[in-house]
Amino acid sequence: MRYQMGGVRLTCPCCQNDTFNKDYRQLNSRGATFFGLDWANKEAAILICKRCSYISWFMEDPSEV
Repeated sequence: MRYQMGGVRLTCPCCQNDTFNKDYRQLNSRGATFFGLDWANKEAAILICKRCSYISWFMEDPSEV
């Protein structure tokens, strides 16, 4: 899939490819982990380049083009 953020089409900073797989990862914090509250941590969207597998992280969800 192809994605954009803020109206700008995204490309891989390593290989300039423009197709990605999208997934989500939890952003763990020490405090929440210490108290067993990992489920309360924020989540980030990640785009994985289909050519070179470079991972880009986003706090907001990139939209499909």
